[in-house]
Amino acid sequence: MKRYSFRQQLPKMLSAIVKEHQSKQAVRKEKQEQKRKEAVQAASNLTQALVDHLNVGVAQAYLNQKKLDAEAKQLQHSATNFAKQTQLWLNLVESFSSSLKEIGDAENWARSIEGDMRTIATALEYSYKAALSDLKPIGMLAERMSIIGSYLFNLKSVTGSYNHGMSLTSDEVVLDNN
Repeated sequence: MKRYSFRQQLPKMLSAIVKEHQSKQAVRKEKQEQKRKEAVQAASNLTQALVDHLNVGVAQAYLNQKKLDAEAKQLQHSATNFAKQTQLWLNLVESFSSSLKEIGDAENWARSIEGDMRTIATALEYSYKAALSDLKPIGMLAERMSIIGSYLFNLKSVTGSYNHGMSLTSDEVVLDNN
C-alpha cells in the first residue's frame, strides 16, 4: 500500500471539497431558483387575483353607472313628458275657464234680452188692453193691432214663443189685412 503524504493528498482533498462545495452550491442554487420561480408565480397569481378582484369591482361600478345614467335619462324623459302634459292640462283648464266665462256672459246677455222682451210684451199687452177699452175707431185699432202683431212676430223669432209673460189669446188678436 502506498502511503501518500499529506501534501500529496491535500490537492485531491481540496479538489474534492471544492467539487462537493460546487455540487452543494449548484443544488442550493437550483432550489433557490425553484423557490424564486414559485415566489414569482405566487406573486403573479396574487397580482392577477387582486386585479381580477378590482376589475370585478370596477366592472360592477361601471354597470351601476350605466344603469344610473339610463335611469337618469328615463327620469329626464318622464319629467319632460310630465311637464308637457301639465302644460296641456293647464291650457285645457284655461280654455275651459274662458269658455265658461263666455257662457256666463252669453247667459247674462240672454237674461237681459229676456227681461227686455218681457217688458216689451207687458207694454204691448197694456197697449192692447187700452186700445180695447177706449173703443177707438176700427182703423186706429187695426193699426195698433198691426204694430202689436209685428212685435209679437219679432218676439216669437227671438224667444220662440208668443206667450212670453203675456196673456193674449188668438181670439183677442184680430188683424185686418186691409
